[in-house]
Amino acid sequence: MRLVLMNAGKDIQATQDEKFKFVIAIASGKLDFPQIAAWIRQRIVEI
Repeated sequence: MRLVLMNAGKDIQATQDEKFKFVIAIASGKLDFPQIAAWIRQRIVEI
């Protein structure tokens, strides 16, 4: 996902800890698609 964003001139602005917790939440089924999309949308920045 990050490579696709970077190819479009964007990136995710979050700490390593936030990214780790995000990935773990996805893997454990705690987030559904709308929640995942919202998390990403809130953290996208232009590079």
